[in-house]
Amino acid sequence: MTRGTYPPIRLRSPYADEPGTIEWHRESVGQLAFDFAALTRRPAPEPGLAPSLDASRAATRFARACLEILNGYRPVAHVRSLCQPTTAHTLIEQLFDALRRMPPPPRRHQRRELVKLRRLRVSEPAPGVVEAAAALGTDARTWAMAFRLEQASTTWLGTVLQVL
Repeated sequence: MTRGTYPPIRLRSPYADEPGTIEWHRESVGQLAFDFAALTRRPAPEPGLAPSLDASRAATRFARACLEILNGYRPVAHVRSLCQPTTAHTLIEQLFDALRRMPPPPRRHQRRELVKLRRLRVSEPAPGVVEAAAALGTDARTWAMAFRLEQASTTWLGTVLQVL
């Protein structure tokens, strides 16, 4: 059902022949019913951190481009067009470092395990700024990736990338 602990719910007897029933009825008049749906409801996002649709799409696009690089479908230099020119070198170094930690290429007749995007969390702490955390993984290993995008006119460019 749900995780976590909740305060105990006390049940009182509604039977009229038990002592204290009249007092119980007087105390319960005007009380609100329990909202059991609130136990399974997701908490509302903090104001100002919920990303816009454009920001979410930009973060997804950047994460997928990094995955294509990590899986060998794109060269690392392709990330340069998605980054600010001043930070492109450090982002490329991060991807090279992550590539060194990836599983070795498979032997002849084995299929390579692809790195998949397991989860992506996106927040927009300020207008035009996106911060995201992604869980990447194969069947045997998991990595975390965090990045920051900033909006430059109509495009979103990466400024920070960390693959752990």
